[in-house]
Amino acid sequence: MEKPANAEHTSAAELLSAWRSAERDTIAAKTAAEVAALAVTAAEAAEEAATQAEAAAQAAMDAAVRARAAAEQAKLAATHASEGSQEMTATAEGAEERAGRAVDDAEQAETDARDRFHAAQVDGFPKDSR
Repeated sequence: MEKPANAEHTSAAELLSAWRSAERDTIAAKTAAEVAALAVTAAEAAEEAATQAEAAAQAAMDAAVRARAAAEQAKLAATHASEGSQEMTATAEGAEERAGRAVDDAEQAETDARDRFHAAQVDGFPKDSR
C-alpha cells in the first residue's frame, strides 16, 4: 500500500484518533442536517398556521362586518316599528276618546228616554189617537 503524497508519517494511534474525530464530525454534521430538515418542516408548518390564522382573522372580520350590517338593519326595523306603534297608539287613543264620547252620548240618550218614560208613566201615558 502506497502512502499518499502529502501524508505525514504518523503513528497508528494518531491515525485512529484522526479517524474517530472525523467520524464524530460526520455524525455531528448528519445530526445538524436532520435538525435543519426538522427546522424547515417546523417553519413550513408555522407558515401554514400563520396563513390559516390570517384566513380565520379575515373570516372573523367579514363576519363582524356582516353582523354590524345586520345590527344596523335590525335597528332600522326597530325604529320603523317604534314609529308605527307610536302612530297606532295615537290612533287608538283618538278612537278611545271617540268611543268614550259615544258612551257618554248613549248614556245621556238612555237617561233622556228613561226620564220621558217615567214622565209619561206619571201622566198616565198618552192615548193613541188612532
